[in-house]
Amino acid sequence: MTASKPIRVIVADDEPIACELLVRFLEQESDFEVLAALGDGQSALESIIELQPDLVFLDIEMPELTGIDLVGQLPEPLPKIVFVTAYDQYAIQAFEENALDYLLKPFDEERFQKSLHRIRKSFSSRQQSSDTDHLMTALHQLVDQNQGDRYLKKINCKQRGKIRFIPVSEVMWIESEGAFCKLHLKQGMELTNLSIKRLEQLLDPETHLRIHKSFIVGFDYIESIEPYFHGEYMINLVNGKSLKLSRGYKQRLDQIINQYK
Repeated sequence: MTASKPIRVIVADDEPIACELLVRFLEQESDFEVLAALGDGQSALESIIELQPDLVFLDIEMPELTGIDLVGQLPEPLPKIVFVTAYDQYAIQAFEENALDYLLKPFDEERFQKSLHRIRKSFSSRQQSSDTDHLMTALHQLVDQNQGDRYLKKINCKQRGKIRFIPVSEVMWIESEGAFCKLHLKQGMELTNLSIKRLEQLLDPETHLRIHKSFIVGFDYIESIEPYFHGEYMINLVNGKSLKLSRGYKQRLDQIINQYK
């Protein structure tokens, strides 16, 4: 980043004071441009996808969609992320090395300037965004330490410029389409830009389970299981669709069977 091309920023924090403070501090810096300041996760997600900022100051706990869920639904490449949080220092260590920086509330201008120094250094050295898998793993470690497991409740699907949020409970099965996935619903189909690998990480394994390199199936929609060829099985769904459980995922068969005991 150079002086002629400022770092484009979105601020997402549901606490008005913290949000206003971040915007005020950023507006004092000539090499930063604030694109938007949002107070809820859903609006933040839509703005990040639409505006594609270089950097996001992201609160972890927000209404509609948490910062953790938001990161999980962002298309790659991710923007650089500075977390803004009230979690204690010990919990922060779970992901400190995977995010660009964090700001522990309440923060002052001196601490904010230290964050800006790290941000400028990162952009000037052209470091890549934090690895998505490492970032998500660290975020879930943080949640485990503070409030238990968290999984996606809704999946974002963008179509004709509009973002829809599909309840996970309505997803019968998921089919990989390269870097994207088709969500096959009780009624119709939607396309998400989340990969099947990312969805496997973000969905509750007690409701949806990967059974093939290309398929994830919802337990509630399984009607029967039958042997196929060479150690493979067919998972028959209530709508008549059959999906192959491949040998590489054979250990998942016990998980499915145990789910119905």
